[in-house]
Amino acid sequence: MTVNKGLLWFAIGAAALVSAGIFGWAQSGSAFKVCVPTEGAATTQHQEAIKALDAVADVGIKLSTTLVGLGAAILLGFKSGLTLTTPIRASILLATVCFLESALYAVLWRMRIAELWINDCLALVEEPRLQYRFMAHFGFFLAGLGFLAFLVVSAALTASKPAQGGES
Repeated sequence: MTVNKGLLWFAIGAAALVSAGIFGWAQSGSAFKVCVPTEGAATTQHQEAIKALDAVADVGIKLSTTLVGLGAAILLGFKSGLTLTTPIRASILLATVCFLESALYAVLWRMRIAELWINDCLALVEEPRLQYRFMAHFGFFLAGLGFLAFLVVSAALTASKPAQGGES
């Protein structure tokens, strides 16, 4: 299977442009409003919501960093005897970049959450600036899984070499 290198570079460039656009989008949003410290039942409700979202971000960071390491190891060729076609390499590269960006946005989101805790303004968790970062984290994680799914499907559809000397 031959791949047009120009098309491959176009896809990588397009992915970089989309990534830059999403970074700009995640950084946008209105500045935080003036905050009155949250009290009573609203405080408990916001604390529970933040804990749940933080657990999601924590799992995302752990999975993303693990998969980034795995993708880098495969691309560097630590597994001998594994032949990678150009589409498979591109898929691994794009999945690795998506997981890396997923971890980045999760860390940026957690930094803002820490800022809310310090300022005792948990009600600001609903602000677009925080929502965009969490959505970018989740979106890049799903995109990375999509590229891995493409990788698995393309590897499954690739004709394997028949075993030599064995019975079939």
